[in-house]
Amino acid sequence: MSHENDQALPLEMRLGDYRLDAIIGHGGFGITYRAFDTQLAKFVAIKEYFPVEFAARRRDGHVVPRGSRFADDFVWGRERFLDEARALARFRHAHIVPVLRYFEANGTAYTVMEFEDGRSVAQLLRESKRRLQPDEVSRLAEGLLSGLRAVHAQGFLHRDIKPSNIIIRHDGVPVLIDFGAARQAMGGRTQTLTSILTPQYAPIEQYAIDGKQGPWSDIYSAAAVLHHAVAGSPPPEAVSRVGVDPYRPLAATQADRFDQTLLVAIDRGLAFAPDQRPQTVADWSAMFGAVLPQADDAPTQRLPGAAAAPRLGGVRRESGKPVPPAPKSQSSPPPPSPRRSRAGLWTITVLAAVTAAALWRFQPELGAMLAVAPPPDGPAAEAPPPPVATQLPATPSPSSSSSVAAPAAPAATPPVEPPAQPLPPDRSAQKALIDQAQRAAAEARVALNRADEASKAARSMAGEARIVAARAASPALENAERLSYDGGASYVGQVVAGKRQGLGVADLNNGERQAGDWDADRLNGLGVVRLGDDTRYTGQWRDGQSTGLGIRERPGVERAEGNFVAGRMEGPGVRRKLAAPSLVQSGEFHADMLDGPGVETLGDGERYEGGFRGNRRQGYGQLTGVDGKVRAGLWEDGKLVDSAP
Repeated sequence: MSHENDQALPLEMRLGDYRLDAIIGHGGFGITYRAFDTQLAKFVAIKEYFPVEFAARRRDGHVVPRGSRFADDFVWGRERFLDEARALARFRHAHIVPVLRYFEANGTAYTVMEFEDGRSVAQLLRESKRRLQPDEVSRLAEGLLSGLRAVHAQGFLHRDIKPSNIIIRHDGVPVLIDFGAARQAMGGRTQTLTSILTPQYAPIEQYAIDGKQGPWSDIYSAAAVLHHAVAGSPPPEAVSRVGVDPYRPLAATQADRFDQTLLVAIDRGLAFAPDQRPQTVADWSAMFGAVLPQADDAPTQRLPGAAAAPRLGGVRRESGKPVPPAPKSQSSPPPPSPRRSRAGLWTITVLAAVTAAALWRFQPELGAMLAVAPPPDGPAAEAPPPPVATQLPATPSPSSSSSVAAPAAPAATPPVEPPAQPLPPDRSAQKALIDQAQRAAAEARVALNRADEASKAARSMAGEARIVAARAASPALENAERLSYDGGASYVGQVVAGKRQGLGVADLNNGERQAGDWDADRLNGLGVVRLGDDTRYTGQWRDGQSTGLGIRERPGVERAEGNFVAGRMEGPGVRRKLAAPSLVQSGEFHADMLDGPGVETLGDGERYEGGFRGNRRQGYGQLTGVDGKVRAGLWEDGKLVDSAP
């Protein structure tokens, strides 16, 4: 264990319903772990209250003050930690990590948050020391402003905004994490806690014990992150700016790459003196003007039925009143005069008569032209039928049965080439098609994130199942008995009242092997089953059927990770066809088929993001070719029926 983590809890330790499996962050105020929730079968992030300045861990894992003179600060900080957790747990915001629960243990306190899967801004900036692109900086700024507005409205400061505390999720949404550093309510008590900071991103007032902090302090830190994203390096540390300020405005150094309005707004947020910065996020937002993406910024949503969060000082957000409808105009255009109306009717009548005569005169020529015109949609390639998962019959065992769905190779839907001689495009129709395809692709990417999370949880559950199966097959298994059945089937394991109960292994006469946790003569709990054709399922079982999180695979052919019901994928998951041509499908599955928004990636690099039905592309979506070009399209039963570049 590295020096900075020598005070952390040991990995694999159980903390209530959670199993710690990685240390993902540490700072002056606490340690953050990645943990597996054994009840909900998902990964979470757990923040432990551990102020390094005045706390230490005993050998039994308990956290205690370093001495009596730190006891008051330690206890006061722990109470504020819990207060903030209670408040943050009662609202939801797109750019703030959700708090799921909080509890006390080991003499300290813990906050359980969603595990935001993605890359931190720090990781993005470390890649070849690169800078972010203008559109990436704009999205980052919009997310920071939106999240901070919600944090400040609840009476909190973040106090530790830095690149490693901002996660860019797979769908591109920036999320503020690690609210353990938001340790002091606005206007609250000033203590040693205030001096815990991150250099280069902390304002000057955070260095002083009696420094007055407020929204302007978080604004400085957020501006420092944006400076790093724009220039490739953070601004000078605040303490080095005392006296002769070495700061060089971005408006002068980066004007060739970024919008001047954006750069000026960042420079204003980085003003050295607190009173020269914007005092609220609303003030700062106004400085960006129209540079930021126009994203919906709904107010923070509180969970229904939750009690009001404890007020810890700061700004109170008043509920807005409904906006009255705009008054009708007092003046309206006068009705057309009878003379003008009659003139208009005569004009329309004459035009209609001329058009009809022209159509009648040139009817033969028009008919011949239409007869030879190529069909606008072109030939459509037939998609192969969707794969059907075959349910194997129950195992012929006198006292047990198990069923695992046989893997079915999903069919890749080849892209259909656009018509060779398309008609002139209808620009409005093409725009509508592109907009709908972009929305469908965005929904597909959200489904992809859920599928990836389910896949990770399934892999973790499969690991647990392999451990259980290994214990079941151990020669040293306690109270193991051997049962024999007609046809050569056998069971070696724990038995209660003549039935398989506890850990054990069954070898059936059809070549199937079952190992794991048994109840009422069937696999119930965690276990591994290998069928005669080498198909295997590793994960959760219920009444002898693969139900719950797990992995179904046939080596070299297919692998499916996610949630299962009676041997079939049901819910978010990922399925990989390993044999050529390779294929990966991610999204929502029903009855073992991709059904709803999802993502399909072919082995040659082609990628489809959009809707599916019965494992085939259905509805709107985006197709990214091997050349990287993106095309919007509409699919029906796996066939491309309309497209736009």
